[in-house]
Amino acid sequence: MNENTFGQDLEFLNRHVETIVLSNSEGASAIVVPAYQGRTMTSTSTGMSGASYGYLNYDAIAAGNCDPQINLYGGEDRMWISPEGGQYSVFFDPNVEMLYENWRTPACLDTEPFALTGHDETSASFERVAKLTNWSQFVFDLKMERTVTLLDTATAAEHLGCSLDGLSVAAHESKNRLGNIGESPWELETGLIGIWMLCMNKPAAGATLLVPFKVGSESELGPIVNADYFGKLDQSRLQVDEPGGLVYFLGDGKMRSKLGLTYKRVQPYLGSWDRDRGILSVVQFNLPDAAPNGYNNNLWEIQKEPYSGDVINGYNDGPNESGGQLGGFFELETISPALALKAGESYTHLHRTIRMEGDRQALSQVSMSVFGVDLDEIERRFQS
Repeated sequence: MNENTFGQDLEFLNRHVETIVLSNSEGASAIVVPAYQGRTMTSTSTGMSGASYGYLNYDAIAAGNCDPQINLYGGEDRMWISPEGGQYSVFFDPNVEMLYENWRTPACLDTEPFALTGHDETSASFERVAKLTNWSQFVFDLKMERTVTLLDTATAAEHLGCSLDGLSVAAHESKNRLGNIGESPWELETGLIGIWMLCMNKPAAGATLLVPFKVGSESELGPIVNADYFGKLDQSRLQVDEPGGLVYFLGDGKMRSKLGLTYKRVQPYLGSWDRDRGILSVVQFNLPDAAPNGYNNNLWEIQKEPYSGDVINGYNDGPNESGGQLGGFFELETISPALALKAGESYTHLHRTIRMEGDRQALSQVSMSVFGVDLDEIERRFQS
């Protein structure tokens, strides 16, 4: 595939924004951009001439901050705030109708930079103080802090619980803290917010999202997966292996579609296999032992159950109702619980991304260890 190398992506980004490059002695690197909320834009496991793993929207980056709704620059690890929809949404002005033309990304998550507070060879820390007003007119005084760290292969192998011998590895994690710095507590009745992390990936005809779930009866755990966000999906795009506890979801960037898992079903990881590029990805996060206030519901409607939302999402981009498209990508997303924070309290959500390439048999063994299936089985699901 004729795509930019990591070094070429770095050169492109440096023409438009200030970058920070994290690197280790193994050849792994990651690019972090303070102006884009300290997000990790892309990474590589094999140096400047190696593959660039993250999705970059080159047109949006070159254009600058010009879109009043969202400037979709891309990035492997970016921080957002939930909920997106509902009576407690922070993506709609108070009391407006929840239509696309009224939707906008809060500036502190889109066009405003995070301040750099610390930086060394393998990590960078950022913060941002902001106010957000939800649809129901409650004002959040908040502080967002995040530290991005590039990990070595041994640490990544420990987190995965399997050997990564013979593979090139780029692993990075972000610790994202959301704090209430106002005088008023955040309460269920006026709306709660949470941390929402997004990992954007390049699409491909053979890219498959892998979403594990807890096996059990629907009466006990509820539906396995909610995949009706933009209409029903058939077996050519979504398959559920109920005995194996794994959902397969196509990431070709050609049809707008989304899935989500609730707290009772979710496992603390998900991932993808990009057959065309030979890249296996795993995203891990800290799933709490309890979520007494539930998870924010992001649907664009006045909700009967605003705290019955998803813990993870998989998103595949494609043409929307107007015929336009955000850019063509797929996302692996993790979300914190809805946060009922008293004044002075904070919560930290960890989001870790591990990319691997190299010997197919070694990659297949990792896939078997993490997801319970080998690469042949994954590829069989959406043959093209």
